[in-house]
Amino acid sequence: MPQAVNLPNSLTVFRIFLTPFLLGLIVYGKMKEAFWFFLIGSLSDALDGMMARLLGQKTDLGRFLDPAADKILLSTTLLTLAVLEKVPVWISIALVSRDLIIVFGFLVLRLVDTPIPINPTGLGKVATTLEMAYLFFVLSGLAGYAYVSETDYVGDLAVGLSLVSGGYYISQGFLWYQHYKA
Repeated sequence: MPQAVNLPNSLTVFRIFLTPFLLGLIVYGKMKEAFWFFLIGSLSDALDGMMARLLGQKTDLGRFLDPAADKILLSTTLLTLAVLEKVPVWISIALVSRDLIIVFGFLVLRLVDTPIPINPTGLGKVATTLEMAYLFFVLSGLAGYAYVSETDYVGDLAVGLSLVSGGYYISQGFLWYQHYKA
């Protein structure tokens, strides 16, 4: 069994620690730097998963930490940009609410002694990737690097897919609970 302290998990923890600095850069209007911090955080997400698979270093800690790090990075960025009126508030609310509902459902199942496994789906991974792409495009435009005319479309698509994947996770939670308690 791989050790919990390994390179993939270290990259995940790095992404969590990067988030407050990203928040500060956005708040202080340092959008070029914020863009690069976000890009590094997003790339660390792709890299940690790939390394865990290639190096045979998948761990239970990593299965928990990786989606948590994603939610911390993405939710913090979305909420900060929404408060600063750089992204539509409704997009921020929709995407962050989905994550909060999933986390709340997971915690409720744990509280009622229903140990649900953490298994991100392909649909959830694509939704997270679209959310990252949306924020990448937004920050790219705010940094003055490039404005992507499809940014709003990607945001709408991220919301739609996040709602579908959120509904799927909720239904799976109910099914898991019914099966486990049967």
